[in-house]
Amino acid sequence: MSKTLPSLPTQADDMRMQMALRQIDFGAAATRAMAPVPAMAPNDALALRRQDWLMEVQERQRALSPYASGLLTAENLSGEDFLHGFYAPGRPVLIKSAIAHWPALTRWTPDYLAKTVGDAMIEYQGGRTGAQDYELKKEKHRRRAPFRQFIALARKGGNDAYLTASNSAANGPALRVLEADMGPIDAYLTRAPGMLWIGGEGAFTPLHFDLTNNLLAQVTGTKRVILIPPSQTRRLAHRSHVFSDLCDITDEARLTLHPQARDVLRYEVLLSPGDLLFIPIGWWHQVRSDSFSTMLTHTNFHWPNVGHESYPAG
Repeated sequence: MSKTLPSLPTQADDMRMQMALRQIDFGAAATRAMAPVPAMAPNDALALRRQDWLMEVQERQRALSPYASGLLTAENLSGEDFLHGFYAPGRPVLIKSAIAHWPALTRWTPDYLAKTVGDAMIEYQGGRTGAQDYELKKEKHRRRAPFRQFIALARKGGNDAYLTASNSAANGPALRVLEADMGPIDAYLTRAPGMLWIGGEGAFTPLHFDLTNNLLAQVTGTKRVILIPPSQTRRLAHRSHVFSDLCDITDEARLTLHPQARDVLRYEVLLSPGDLLFIPIGWWHQVRSDSFSTMLTHTNFHWPNVGHESYPAG
């Protein structure tokens, strides 16, 4: 079932701390809470069922309030309100028109990008069509080409040629010329560069969760994002690393194989030019491009962004 997107309250005070923490030795307690948890016994199915039970109960309790259970939208969200209302609680938020002033929003057409970057060699993900494990086996799908040639491939649409965040380390020098068209997002992020995504209509990232908090910044084109809270994990055929065997929660053929996923709680978001979408660590999501589009992923928040170091990969 999909959720609508209620708006934030107009009073900024509603997003601020209303109660001071009075717990004795709170700092020490927080440190203990971050300590590694002993591993479960391999067959401790009861403990896993209890964990699932608790997450289900918490989700039902949030559903009592549209404000607590909805995916909120905001404009002009301060860094303090973002921290207290979303980053610290691990709650998604769509921040409208936050980068609408960037020159990139009007400049980054396929023609402009091809002319500006030219024939500099770049890396992208290719050979994805017909390969169901292209995200799990990224190394197998790395390709190199002159940027102008890649843009020609992306303009054709489809999922076979996609410049993704996993290519960022290799592409920094070639794409640095585009930085002049962007600006900082100082309220939430440091000045470290984001990771660029460029793809055509139909470019698709299958259902997964990330091991960091992410901020998506949509520059041109539109993307459709489906978000699913961690409480739904047991219904999502999670076996391989951070990926779901479902791949696409909207694919009827996949749902026939995994019928337990039909009624998961999910949020559907249209990400438009200038928008930011905060996706907390552990939240499932899949992303599909409606058109040729460019987007950035940022993980360089002002606050700690940890979790990947201790993930039990299995």
